[in-house]
Amino acid sequence: MKNIKILIKIINILLDGKIHYSYEIGSYLVFNNINYYINLANKLGVFIISKSNNSYQLLNPFTLLNKNIIINYLKLKTIKLVIIPIVNSTNKYFINKLDNINNKCCVCISEYQTKGIGRNGKKWINSFGNSLCLSICWLLKKPLLYNTIGIVISIVLVNLLKKLGIKNIGIKWPNDLYLNNKKLAGILVEKTNINNNYYYIIGIGINLNISNINNLLYELNNNWINLVDTGVTINRNILTARIINSIYHWLIFFEQNGFSYFFNLWKKLDIFINRQVLLYNQFYNNNFIYGINRGINQYGAILIETNNVVRAYYTGSLVGY
Repeated sequence: MKNIKILIKIINILLDGKIHYSYEIGSYLVFNNINYYINLANKLGVFIISKSNNSYQLLNPFTLLNKNIIINYLKLKTIKLVIIPIVNSTNKYFINKLDNINNKCCVCISEYQTKGIGRNGKKWINSFGNSLCLSICWLLKKPLLYNTIGIVISIVLVNLLKKLGIKNIGIKWPNDLYLNNKKLAGILVEKTNINNNYYYIIGIGINLNISNINNLLYELNNNWINLVDTGVTINRNILTARIINSIYHWLIFFEQNGFSYFFNLWKKLDIFINRQVLLYNQFYNNNFIYGINRGINQYGAILIETNNVVRAYYTGSLVGY
């Protein structure tokens, strides 16, 4: 952890994207250690380049998370907010602490996840300072429809991003955000109950400005897009606060009013509605279901029509044509 703290101090100096000389960062390290920190930064997706005359420059400047700024923009100050520079997973952070959580809403944000997980156990690719890695732990005294929560969150995020001026954004069932047919964000919902308390842990990952340097582009299979590619710019801390505000507001609404409001919004946002799709799931016969996407039912399952018969499926990975 000491090395990470030193690295963050170095990054802070370089964040303006300008050239900085070794004497400016000399108080944080022995000069001959600079290559160690350059390599460490590169592994996290932060690219420090060494220039002539012992000078250094950050190739992909960004804004560090700032707890004070985020709290200042939160509408509800009772939300418990934790920022951890590097964590294995923001979802796992809460899973390991559920016995001590009594707040209605807790939020964990990280600059970088070492073991971020997407749906179906897939690895979630992120880059230090250039992704939004956020988890919300939502406490309830009675269970909600588990399959619908991810859909609710995806609709909330899409509508928020539309208000920011982002067009052509939609959802691939059940809760991946797509922009111009490329993945912008993903959502992972995990649920557990302890002593009649129901905890819903909602993980959100958004590509803000992930660089295609090194192997990130390869790992993402080219099927990705950054928020910065939309031409819409917003401070990362303000965006984080707005996301928390929106999710809190609409989860309260969801608790009180159920899923019907969001159910009626789905068809307008489903990028594969009434299109040929393939659903893969190891629990179904033959693993693959081919058919036409007919939307979702009131429980959040996808409806696929095959040979004029419509069936509901609750899990799986979807591909559209």
